[in-house]
Amino acid sequence: MKKPLTALALLAALAGGPARGQTVIPDKPVEVVPDLTDPDQFKDPSAALPDDPIEPYLLTKDNGPFMVLAKTFRGPDSQKLALALAKELREVHGYPAYILRSKDWPGRSNIRKIPPQADTQVAQASVNVPEKYRTYDEAAVLVGEEKTQDGAAKLLHEVKKIKPKCLDTVSSFFPWREGLSKAIRTTNPYVAAQNLYPHKADRLVVSMNSGEGNIAQCPGQFSLQVAEFTGRSSFNDKDPVFQGHWNLMKSPLRTAASDAEKMANTLRKDKDVAKLGQPIYVYHDRTSSRVFVGSFASADDPRALATRESLLKLAVPLIDPNSRSKTLDTMIVPAGALTDLAPIKQNFQK
Repeated sequence: MKKPLTALALLAALAGGPARGQTVIPDKPVEVVPDLTDPDQFKDPSAALPDDPIEPYLLTKDNGPFMVLAKTFRGPDSQKLALALAKELREVHGYPAYILRSKDWPGRSNIRKIPPQADTQVAQASVNVPEKYRTYDEAAVLVGEEKTQDGAAKLLHEVKKIKPKCLDTVSSFFPWREGLSKAIRTTNPYVAAQNLYPHKADRLVVSMNSGEGNIAQCPGQFSLQVAEFTGRSSFNDKDPVFQGHWNLMKSPLRTAASDAEKMANTLRKDKDVAKLGQPIYVYHDRTSSRVFVGSFASADDPRALATRESLLKLAVPLIDPNSRSKTLDTMIVPAGALTDLAPIKQNFQK
């Protein structure tokens, strides 16, 4: 008669045996080793699955950011199973529950601004062909609206104790795993990493932007960048331009701040720019100085398009000494899209 496997011996066997130089210490004996469920024995859920619209339950940027991954479903019924669990967690247990589908997260990469490296302006995934049809059918249920890691840790202990009734009729490879005992902590993948933790103001950046006309004074959330002054860059670390103290002393980064302020002052005094009725701002950080025109409430503000078109027409005249008394030393280049100032203004928050 074979000796019963101990718990540690079972773990070692599943992992391929004990590591070299280690000894498995006998523990409480396990009389029966549970077997995995044969895939042929899988049956469709006996309970009726919900047909409610899934859109109100989909995860967005506004949820979280710290959450608990309660359960992941795979297969043709993954969305309906996830919806059933999310509904029960909301209606029966009172937890905010959301669904994240793999088709909203194709390739686990930044395809078309999809997480995990989501752009700060992405609120929710928008998947197009061909990714829409080439993703594995999978849906996960995330729980929580926690703002701190400690809150998520406390929530995890509560979620692990839940045994949803909707899972009783669902076949599983691991029948000994009951309820949500394998839940883990996670974060909302739509929330940019730099926004997960409390932000501390950069005192150097704050001091550099303490003058008049800095971007912190812009009342709108968006502005149009027209110029950027920065240092040199190169892929060649042996480039002689970057070698030696004197070459570094000649870096355009040394005059970037004064160049940006000079351009901003010239734009403020120009009569044609003044007709646009838009304020001029500057922003200095550790790597560059930028010039902005305008204050806009939204990214699709129609005034922004008119401002950009006018500035494009003024780009050449503003550097032509024959067309006006005071001209720019550098041509303005209005950006193709507005800049979201929220991440920039975070540098001024305490």
